[in-house]
Amino acid sequence: MAKDKLRPVAGGKSKTGKSNGKIRQALYACLSNRVKESIQNGYYLEAIALEESFMSDRLESYCTHKKYVNRSGLTLGQLLRKLKENDTDFAEIIRAQLEIWWSGRNSCLHEMAKFEDGEDAEWQAKLKKAGVVARDGQSLMRKVDKEHARLRRLAAKS
Repeated sequence: MAKDKLRPVAGGKSKTGKSNGKIRQALYACLSNRVKESIQNGYYLEAIALEESFMSDRLESYCTHKKYVNRSGLTLGQLLRKLKENDTDFAEIIRAQLEIWWSGRNSCLHEMAKFEDGEDAEWQAKLKKAGVVARDGQSLMRKVDKEHARLRRLAAKS
């Protein structure tokens, strides 16, 4: 059985003494740049996967802070369910946008080679849809990050 992963806390340090917050900040900067490059170069599926990683990390941070979860590595879908079941503070409109994006993400990543009986599946149409989902995800990443920061500021005041 796999061991549960513990989430590195912002105030902690890595094995080499680096601040977890600084490590995360550097990773986010690289991830954001890579998402932008991926979209510009038509690598939409890569952008979508990176966007999901970022948004999952922000939701995991929030859910861990609120004690809805106690381990790392949950999927975006699992984290969205935790929010829906437990939380009234996270902006409903952003959670709803995340659910819509997640559905589009699933469609893009899991159905590129699939089509229904009688359907004319065209690669370019699927790629165009992936581009829309990737661009929407890029915008949603910023919204999720801002909402995460807002909620953490509120928590610090109380």
